[in-house]
Amino acid sequence: MKAGIIGYAQSGKTTLFNILTSAGAQTGHAARDHMNIGVAKVPDPRLWKLSELFRPEKTTPATIEYIDLPGVEKGEFKTISQLNSLRIVDALVHVVRAFDDPQNPHLEGSVDPARDLENFELEMIIADLAVVDSRLERLEKDLKKIKSQDLEMEGKLLQQLKKHLESERPLRELGLPSEPLRRIRGFAFLSLKPEIIVLNLGEADVRQIDSAVKKFKLVNWTTRPRLGFTAVCGKIEAEICELSEADAQAFLKELGFSESGLSRVIRDTYRILDLISFFTVGADEVRAWTIPRGTQAQKAAGVIHSDMERGFIRAEIVSCDNLITSVSLAACREKGQVRVEGKDYIVQDGDVIHFRFNV
Repeated sequence: MKAGIIGYAQSGKTTLFNILTSAGAQTGHAARDHMNIGVAKVPDPRLWKLSELFRPEKTTPATIEYIDLPGVEKGEFKTISQLNSLRIVDALVHVVRAFDDPQNPHLEGSVDPARDLENFELEMIIADLAVVDSRLERLEKDLKKIKSQDLEMEGKLLQQLKKHLESERPLRELGLPSEPLRRIRGFAFLSLKPEIIVLNLGEADVRQIDSAVKKFKLVNWTTRPRLGFTAVCGKIEAEICELSEADAQAFLKELGFSESGLSRVIRDTYRILDLISFFTVGADEVRAWTIPRGTQAQKAAGVIHSDMERGFIRAEIVSCDNLITSVSLAACREKGQVRVEGKDYIVQDGDVIHFRFNV
């Protein structure tokens, strides 16, 4: 799964990318033309508890790939050369500046997250509208050459999208049924993608993370579909990343946080994409795997290896909570907590699975 990190220049976007991926990407004006790609490890306490039980040679967390697009200035979003790279991502992580820094003044002259959020959303809508208009123009020419019911249906759907976009509303708010969504999937509309808004706070606001949305007058955004909110202080989070695990936990406790901003952003990415994790365990490796919620067992096996999906026989499953409590698979079997499921079983978050297959 891929998530694209977007935002205006000097919003702290690449700082967040570095916090998530430990990539060490260059920040500031010198990095304006660079796109960064990195992988974030998904923090999951269940994985490490399983690792303590099995003491494997290797423990592998689930991952999410983040693509950090260059920061843009107002009005230039639809012209950036990396726009097509952004269209391939599954979700957007939109970093909105909510901090003041005299050394790096805001491009608009003042810090106003509500204004920046509205402007950036509008730029994505305009970019999508340009795609719709271009396709409608081609459709009109094609329909003059040949009558096609399929093309006519596509034209009607695109006209519906055009009307919605012209009202300056993102496509994620249109509420399209599954069949029209399937028809337009290839266009990869930006304003249709699920989005996480990350307010990047100043140090003075770090203890008011939970009230940041209200402070910056963004409450009306929180009820919009397929949109999530979180807040971080990029400067402090970057400092936390440099600390040892013990010192980082002590610092977070001093700030009154139960988890880091990194954990919150990754967890919210999982939620907005409707992802879950299942686990495989053994002496060689304990590993977490990422799949969409609702995935069948045979498809989940294919995430590990295509041969497992092709030769799937059955899945032996126990919940990680039962395994951690019972301490061993043998104890789980004695208690009847290990069950056998077929290819159509819907994998649940936290399932520990051993796949039987034959190729």
